[in-house]
Amino acid sequence: MNNWKKVIVLSGLCSCALSVNAFASTNLETGSSLAGISVALNNYYAGNTEPEKQLASSYSDMQNRSAQSNTAAGSAKSGSGSGQGSGNKGSGQSGSASGDAAKAKAAQETVSNPKSSAYDNIAVSKINGTVNIRTEANTSSGVTGKINNDCAAAILDTVDGEGGKWYKIQSGSVTGYIKADYFVTGQQAEARAKQVGTTYGTIVGTPSLRLRQSPDMEGKTLTLLSEGAHYVVTGEEGDFLKVQVDSDLEGYVFKEYMKTSVEFNKAVSVEEEKAKAAEEAKRKEDADKALKALEDAKKADAAKKTTAATTKAQKTTEAPATTAPKKEEIKGTDAVTTIAANPENGKDSTVAAPTMAKAPETVDSKGPGSSGGTSTEVASATRNAVVAYAKQFLGNPYVYGGTSLTSGADCSGFTQSVFAHFGISTGRSSRDQAARGKSISVSDAKPGDLLFYASGDYINHVAIYIGGGQVIHASNPTTGICITPANYRTPCKAVTFLD
Repeated sequence: MNNWKKVIVLSGLCSCALSVNAFASTNLETGSSLAGISVALNNYYAGNTEPEKQLASSYSDMQNRSAQSNTAAGSAKSGSGSGQGSGNKGSGQSGSASGDAAKAKAAQETVSNPKSSAYDNIAVSKINGTVNIRTEANTSSGVTGKINNDCAAAILDTVDGEGGKWYKIQSGSVTGYIKADYFVTGQQAEARAKQVGTTYGTIVGTPSLRLRQSPDMEGKTLTLLSEGAHYVVTGEEGDFLKVQVDSDLEGYVFKEYMKTSVEFNKAVSVEEEKAKAAEEAKRKEDADKALKALEDAKKADAAKKTTAATTKAQKTTEAPATTAPKKEEIKGTDAVTTIAANPENGKDSTVAAPTMAKAPETVDSKGPGSSGGTSTEVASATRNAVVAYAKQFLGNPYVYGGTSLTSGADCSGFTQSVFAHFGISTGRSSRDQAARGKSISVSDAKPGDLLFYASGDYINHVAIYIGGGQVIHASNPTTGICITPANYRTPCKAVTFLD
């Protein structure tokens, strides 16, 4: 059985200035924010999008390595004992080596026996809430980690423990004991693996790749996908993989340029849990600091304006009084106005009253960082605060039609709720937001501006640009609120509510 080669898929930081004109320059298929156990392949081959097969292969390898490690450890102990207890040291080592080789062969045959199910020693958790993984097979021992529902694990051993049968498992970086009652194995685990495994694909070998409406070379190009970005693979047809880009956009890509990996939920160690909590606390702290910096900038700006107004009033009071020039009422057929005599020529002048058109009524959607009388310091602080505030909700769920930053939001619900925190009204849908904001060039986007994406001829997705060629957005039910390269798909428009 071949061992899978593990790879780390990195999402590159790409410029957000990719124009929709890029469609014209492409040749054929190419152009010129779930933690889990990753089973990745160097090259695509048929069948690697099937989670249940990937899980079986990955964990069988894990069990093989564990069996070989245990055998090697036993060999070392056995060899040491033979040398010490036998007068013929060489004979003792030879006999031990021969016996250990037979045990290793037997262990390998037991794990890879084609007559047994690949899932006999692979488990998928079936629990409510969270269960502790222990250092020993009892509830009095220490906790090495925690496991949630629908997590995958390799069964390393089965032992009698407190209250019945326990498994010694390995899931992610966690190894320990847990009651067997919390897992399903065999065919039940295989069926469950199809539901809990997620296949991801990363574009390699080309800067951009066409996303087509149908799985053929003649299919309509929906958008261009970016090299290094992470996409959810939902199926395959012939030479094409079906991928979900966002909740609004799904299509097909030529699989020759797609590297795939299958990820499963896994147990979390005590150290990983602490690290995650620290990361979340850090994002909250950054947001609090950015919001305070914004308030301080607004107070400083208000103080400057008050000082300037006071100074101006004092100068006006101290200025010498002057006699107002003589005024004369002029009557005409179109208008009546009063004008002052021109002091330069000593004569009165008459003008027709201007025709004043009524100003159109508008809804002010600009917030505290807009240029309407605020300083550049306030504008900059607002941008920083918008980005930091949005990042707090990284990893929270995507819910179609939702506007909750914690319980779930869709793409425009996420942006609407983030900006509403700063008193800025963006509108509800992505198209409303694209129409209400001030249009800017995609290449001129600054942190806090909005980037829009289209499917066909209509805008149907929006994200917040956070700088560094990245955006944060509520993407789809699998990834939730995540950070991706700004050109993970081709942005078609940018607007600002902050200038």
